[in-house]
Amino acid sequence: MKKLVLGTLLTTLFLGGCAANKKEEVKSDSDKVSGEITVLTNRTDGDKIFKQVEADFIKEYPDVTKVTFENIADYDQTVTTRLNGGEYGDALFIPFSMAGNRENYPDYFEKLGTTKELEKDYLDVYEADYKGDVYGLPIALNSLGIIYNEDVLKEAGITEVPTTIDAFVKDLEKIKEKTNATPFYSNYQAVAVWAGALTSFGGEQFKSATLESGNAFKEGMPIRQVMDLFYEMASKGLIEKDPMTLDSQTAFSQLADGKIAMLMNGSQEVAGIQEKTKSPIKIMNFPVETKGKTSLPIGAPAVIGVNKNSKNKATAEAFVNFFVSNKSGYAKDLNGMPNLKADLSKEQQELIDNSNVILTVATETPEANAKYSAIADEVGVSRLTDVLQQVINIGLYPDKNISYDDYVKQLSDKWVNAAKQHE
Repeated sequence: MKKLVLGTLLTTLFLGGCAANKKEEVKSDSDKVSGEITVLTNRTDGDKIFKQVEADFIKEYPDVTKVTFENIADYDQTVTTRLNGGEYGDALFIPFSMAGNRENYPDYFEKLGTTKELEKDYLDVYEADYKGDVYGLPIALNSLGIIYNEDVLKEAGITEVPTTIDAFVKDLEKIKEKTNATPFYSNYQAVAVWAGALTSFGGEQFKSATLESGNAFKEGMPIRQVMDLFYEMASKGLIEKDPMTLDSQTAFSQLADGKIAMLMNGSQEVAGIQEKTKSPIKIMNFPVETKGKTSLPIGAPAVIGVNKNSKNKATAEAFVNFFVSNKSGYAKDLNGMPNLKADLSKEQQELIDNSNVILTVATETPEANAKYSAIADEVGVSRLTDVLQQVINIGLYPDKNISYDDYVKQLSDKWVNAAKQHE
């Protein structure tokens, strides 16, 4: 167990602490960093920060005359269409939908370096990589963790944050017994956020390990561990009574009001919830312990890359390097942590050193990813949402559903049979 005060450190570290900035090493050809570029983003409320980024970039590179930001609402669909048409700016946020077809990255994006080269300088270089080459870098990093109202935990007599799942469930039971708050918000409508926690349970190569085991649903496998946790919470009445109707924004407000004690989400949500209340809103590491350190799963809200067909690659590449550094101020604006190691504050570096830092994206070979996805599709579990929603339903309404044991056996049999077809 760790003191609740540690939650304060984790909470503040993702609110944009700055350190001395590393001079960008611009990868370019013989072209000069100059002229105009167009940048595509998925953020439609960022006019103020983007104007500042443009001004600061031009100050860094005086021969650049203009940076035009195109901020697109229906980003993935729109940009995917534009990729096929060839008109997609000079630098752009890479559609996350492409992660399922990483072999397409080299067709559209400029190689920024190898994973081996870049991981010396960056915490995460695996959001948009293919066969050892990196085609996009995170614009910031957020952590997944348990966001909590400290006043509610103190009311329940909890003075240390849990470091294991068993301790976590026991704390939820204390909250149910000693307070009027709902112990945990399941986030039923968007429970797929737990997909990012699978690496915390099984490691960044959990897919390969699952394939080797032959069954994703036997005890100890990442999906099974998350399922078991949700079944225990639902069957013990530790989640909201009517999860199908409570949306996340309402839940955030209820957390601020002390009506909900805990929920799982990204560190970027802490500041917004804190604005609603005087109660301390904090985030703790994920309660999975490895070699004495709790899990700090990190991932990117977006990834930026360079158009392979850009007519101003030198400037586009310089912009990408600038944008992902503290010099742009963009990670801070997102309440995120910088990806560039040299930009970490002292407190952020201490958090990294004292945690089991793990990427939310599995760092697998294309072959392992493809095989795992094919089996999951055949079993009908490619969407973690479907599985966890069914587990919640079974826990809350046992008389209206098959038993949890039967459900697990059903999935196990399907996985084993599908795996045999892919041997």
